[in-house]
Amino acid sequence: MITKNERGELVIGGVSAEELAEEFGTPLYVYDEETMELKFHELWGSFSYVPLKILYAAKANSNIHILKIFRSLGAGLDAVSPHEVLLGRMASFPPESILFTGSSVSNEDMRIVAEAGAMINIDSFSQLRRFSSLFGRGKVSIRLNLGYGEGYHSYLVTGGRTKFGVRLEELKDVLEFSRENGIDVVGLHSHMGSGISDHVLFVKALNDLLAIAEHIDSVEFVDVGGGLGISYRKDDPSLDVKSFGKELSLTMERFMEKTGRRLELRVEPGRFLTAEAGILLVRVTDIKEASRGSEKEYFIGVDSGMGHLIRPALYGAYHEVVPAKIHDREEITAHVVGNYCESGDIIAKRVRIPAVKEGEILAIMNTGAYGYSMSSNYNLRPRPAEVLVRKGGRAELIRKRESFEDMIRTML
Repeated sequence: MITKNERGELVIGGVSAEELAEEFGTPLYVYDEETMELKFHELWGSFSYVPLKILYAAKANSNIHILKIFRSLGAGLDAVSPHEVLLGRMASFPPESILFTGSSVSNEDMRIVAEAGAMINIDSFSQLRRFSSLFGRGKVSIRLNLGYGEGYHSYLVTGGRTKFGVRLEELKDVLEFSRENGIDVVGLHSHMGSGISDHVLFVKALNDLLAIAEHIDSVEFVDVGGGLGISYRKDDPSLDVKSFGKELSLTMERFMEKTGRRLELRVEPGRFLTAEAGILLVRVTDIKEASRGSEKEYFIGVDSGMGHLIRPALYGAYHEVVPAKIHDREEITAHVVGNYCESGDIIAKRVRIPAVKEGEILAIMNTGAYGYSMSSNYNLRPRPAEVLVRKGGRAELIRKRESFEDMIRTML
């Protein structure tokens, strides 16, 4: 777990954050294996319905060591690119446990996925026609845009007036084409957005999928997607996991009683499983004082920024920033800013934080999801190393820090 010890030091899986920073350097992503396992079991335990499949959303954190943790727990894989499929196979996910849900999918994408043996989740009528021309008969799932969605930022809403999924008004033609061409629709899928805290929306989506599945005898599973919300701030609403599992289970049981068909239920968490298991450790490199009327403000500069954690700049996302070691100092108002040549490179705006000194370590919390996986070499800065703290307190380097040579290796 990620906690504070009796000395006020941040510890990850029993290992001091400061010790990790000294051993592996900064900036440094650190993940706690135990937290990921606890989150998986919390979600799994909320369901009474079987058969159930939890597909880990690889885009949240695609390090192969993270994938292997969820594979060992019995998860399948939600992949959104051919290379996520290939990495999933390298992590020993059986091909039948991988669902590929792409957007603007090319024929080459489908060829790679089909060769790897994963199922293709059809995103458009065009893709279905091309699937037929490439492979002839086969089994597919259909991603449906149910006409509604939700997310804490407009970029994160995937249902409704978005690019994603087959529209309901197209469904009749899609199913007719499938029947005429020997394509079995074995799954119905929906994804509404990211950071959803109301389980009722998932229940609505499941009921809509089941209403359609009732009239398609070939359907074997329904998938309500991911987007399960967590609390980045202490007072943020978060998904009621027990109600989520209970209500979805009851919905599936009612469908079985009505139709006599026991379909598999699938969910696709990513952020829910990994976000709270990760932190980004950074070192304070620069402190500037700025005045706001009579109030003093500070800019605390660190050795990381938007190229390593783009969520604050891209979505206005909040991440708590805490010192790795608590000192008995007064609190100040500060902006925690990065080392990229962009005014928008702000990790945290106007936060109250104990006064820190240059050289000290800060931890950016809840960065186990969409941190490293969205990182870049912008400003030609190398990406950080990643460390996994195993159960028992053993810290393992799972990705080395990039070098200049790594960044220019593909340049001609």
